[in-house]
Amino acid sequence: MQILVWWLIIEALGLVALPIALRLFRFLPDRGYAFAKPLGLLLTSYIVWLLVSFGILRNEVVTILFVAALIGAYSWSLFRRDAVDLRSFLRRERGVIVTTEILFTVAFLLWTFFRAYNPALDATERPMDLAFLNAIVRSETFPPNDPWLSGFALSYYYFGYLMMATMTKLSGLPGAVAFNLSIALLFALTATGTFSLVYNLVRRAQQAQRDTAESDGGVAPVLSGMLGALFTVVIGNLHGFFDALRARGLGSAALWEWLDLKKIANAPVTGRWFPTDPPDPWWWWRASRVIHDRDLLGRDSEVIDEFPFFSFLLGDMHPHVLGLPFVLLAMGLALNVLFGFAARTAAADDEAVLDGTEEAQPSQIERLFARAINLFRAHTFDLLLWALCLGALSFLNTWDFPIYLVIFVAALFLRYYLLHGEHDWAEPVLLAGWVAVPGVLLYLPFYIGFRSQAGGILPVLYNVTRLPQYLIMFGLFIFCLLSWIVVQWRDLFALRDRDGERWLSPRQAFGQGLKVAAGILALPLAALALSVLLVVGTSRGRAFLQDLLATPEAQAAVGGQSIGALLQRFVLMRLTNPWLVLLLVSMIATLVAAIWYRARAIRDGIISADESAMDSGRSPGQAPHGVSEGALFAALIATTGLLLTLATEFVYLRDFFGTRMNTIFKFWYQAWVQMAVASAFGVWYMLRGRKRWGLYLWLVALLLLLGASMIYPIAASYSKAQQFRVQPTLDGIAYLRERRPGDYAAIRWLQENVVGAPYILEAPGGSYTEYARVSAATGLPTVLGWDFHEQQWRGTYEEPGKRLPDIEQIYKSLDTNLVLQLLDKYKIQYVYVGDLERYKYNLQPAMVDKFGRIMTLVYDQGGVRIYQRR
Repeated sequence: MQILVWWLIIEALGLVALPIALRLFRFLPDRGYAFAKPLGLLLTSYIVWLLVSFGILRNEVVTILFVAALIGAYSWSLFRRDAVDLRSFLRRERGVIVTTEILFTVAFLLWTFFRAYNPALDATERPMDLAFLNAIVRSETFPPNDPWLSGFALSYYYFGYLMMATMTKLSGLPGAVAFNLSIALLFALTATGTFSLVYNLVRRAQQAQRDTAESDGGVAPVLSGMLGALFTVVIGNLHGFFDALRARGLGSAALWEWLDLKKIANAPVTGRWFPTDPPDPWWWWRASRVIHDRDLLGRDSEVIDEFPFFSFLLGDMHPHVLGLPFVLLAMGLALNVLFGFAARTAAADDEAVLDGTEEAQPSQIERLFARAINLFRAHTFDLLLWALCLGALSFLNTWDFPIYLVIFVAALFLRYYLLHGEHDWAEPVLLAGWVAVPGVLLYLPFYIGFRSQAGGILPVLYNVTRLPQYLIMFGLFIFCLLSWIVVQWRDLFALRDRDGERWLSPRQAFGQGLKVAAGILALPLAALALSVLLVVGTSRGRAFLQDLLATPEAQAAVGGQSIGALLQRFVLMRLTNPWLVLLLVSMIATLVAAIWYRARAIRDGIISADESAMDSGRSPGQAPHGVSEGALFAALIATTGLLLTLATEFVYLRDFFGTRMNTIFKFWYQAWVQMAVASAFGVWYMLRGRKRWGLYLWLVALLLLLGASMIYPIAASYSKAQQFRVQPTLDGIAYLRERRPGDYAAIRWLQENVVGAPYILEAPGGSYTEYARVSAATGLPTVLGWDFHEQQWRGTYEEPGKRLPDIEQIYKSLDTNLVLQLLDKYKIQYVYVGDLERYKYNLQPAMVDKFGRIMTLVYDQGGVRIYQRR
């Protein structure tokens, strides 16, 4: 019943937003049907957040239902206005609609099944995620309460948690159950979002080949979309293949030393084809730590290189996971723009805006202003929803907003180039402004209260990613993209102009490619040089370098060299290991050049819709440009993904950890998604033409790589779910029944008997510990939870540092007046005394009994006492 309720809610939200989605994505063959669910969830959550943030309504179920009804009423008005067209679409495209729904339901049920055998929210940062979810459910106002720093609002990008809290409130399910259903929902939405993107790319190409929008494209779009979903959320990196070799006892010591994968050389040999639990229970974790950085002393430096399947396997409901369906939504918007958007403006409309101006000849600024106003009037629906969807990425996972804004704006400029050439760039610039600026303003309440730990850009001085490790991470995608690049250029070189002459020669392309490569390489080098100058030439930068070399060990490691000598050493290190940079620059340059020539060919009427017509004897003509537009978009996102990985070789965003750990994590994660979509399209592109023996060899290589990439998800799922031998449940805190039955019963009592969000006191603890379990499981704000995490979120330890001794005083002091003063200071309504509190503070009976003299004992069972203020 819990699963059915959750499924029905997201289906209802998708249905409510369906007419909006069908209009917003009107240029896609499936009209964005798969994006209706995330769009409905986003719109509902956004309006609720806005109304609650401004104090107009409270965070209650009735508010959510009211907002959903408003969206439904607007959707109904759209449906009635375009009823004939929409009914025709729904009848005509029922095949892809049914396929999308089946994929969504199967993916949702599949991952719900997995979570039922791996539900515990007891390790890594899952307690933090659960705390956020429950705190938002309990908060009547926004910004929501910080569950681990009572009296403070949450200082985090929490929109994704708010969306899942919206689902939780509508379902009425406990937070620990809703958490696991949320992970399954995100898995399913990501699968269907990727399916839709690749399906639309291929379907548009199939329509163009038949020169009709009515073509269903056969099975190729569906199979390609399925492959896209497989690439994005199911496969793992190639670390699982090497784990299997090691478990079997294969591979020489020289191989493991050359690969330099953390801990794999010492992993136990089981004699089987996959690692087992035991003796190596966390073997699956190593796949998220492929890149092996070291500091100046040669010590291991943590680098996170997660990929979507690992995230869903782990079960942390972090912003990068919560944002996955919505970055796909953003790419869908970009694809929709490239496929068909055209501004509906005219010079007369601009003049109408200028009527009444005193000057005889309006200035250029006034004309641009008039044009901007006219664009907004003509495209209010699109512009507002573009800004709302793209701006949401900052609130979901702040790093994603600029990345996908660049993709969207690039698609917009490509569209205008295809329509108008290089004559007028003012209109796409104005449209981009209408997206970027409102994309920030629409989420202004979030920005006002948000404190980022990012502290500028710093150079990557003493780490270079080794090519073998990069290929273990992205090997399958690099293979697909390299193959596709070669075939793309073969097709471009085969083009003929209207006179039958070769349109593009290899010499021209090579010269252009060299220019692009030089420009691409100049960008990271310029960023590196600028960051080095900032380090050497500013007091803050020199302080950073001094901290880097502060220890005697570091000084001994560099041999007392000067800063100049150190920089020379770093340059030499790059020159002796240039292979990854050369690969990436070469791929990016060829992709950018291909985008340029392909766009020019479309603009000049050179490329026909069916480029494979060259194989069948047909002549290029002025047909729709489905294949070409699809290839443009796939090349665009492939280029963006490769650029993201290239950037981390030169610079990183400074944060609390002081390394490139989080920059690689955030950038490479999005690179995986972008390269997965582009690779799936590339596979279709490779297979669409005449079959030759070389293609069959390529297909064998592809299947071998795909098989190697499937080892990780199969083996890791089996291991992480404890061979599916445990009792299944979706209750994420059920593990407490066995480990800490007293806490479990007390938490259930609090969930059932405490209304609102009064403050509770429990023992705080370090990150990744059992402490703060009560606030995490109930959402009741505690005085202090994981103190190190609070320091990360707020950039300072000042407040946590003040609270630690006060909490100890409350628990240990026998001075009831002092205890009362501290209870009043932090507005504490409940005091929790369990085994962890007794252990942490070595509580004696008198220390616990003193609470009974100043508070009311409301719970006493299983070694747990809960006191309430009188």
